[in-house]
Amino acid sequence: LSQVVRVFDTQNRLLITGTPLQNNLRELWALLNFLLPDVFSSADDFDSWFASVETASESDASTKNELVTQLHAVLKPFLIRRLKSDVATDLPPKKET
Repeated sequence: LSQVVRVFDTQNRLLITGTPLQNNLRELWALLNFLLPDVFSSADDFDSWFASVETASESDASTKNELVTQLHAVLKPFLIRRLKSDVATDLPPKKET
């Protein structure tokens, strides 16, 4: 499916997902590649930018935090994050069992 939608000649693309990313850089790259294939053309390049986030040990928290901050800076122009409490104010609070 992803290969088929990429051949459509479009001026704009919009991606709406209700599913949070599962802490997987390849999944994130695939979404960004769909939106901006010229900017995010290579999954290997994207992985090399941020691979150390996934491989950093817990003891190397400062490096990991710095890379996560860089990743957030890259993503910020492409994301709109809305909270359920802001959108659906009439829903009751979640009950933990």
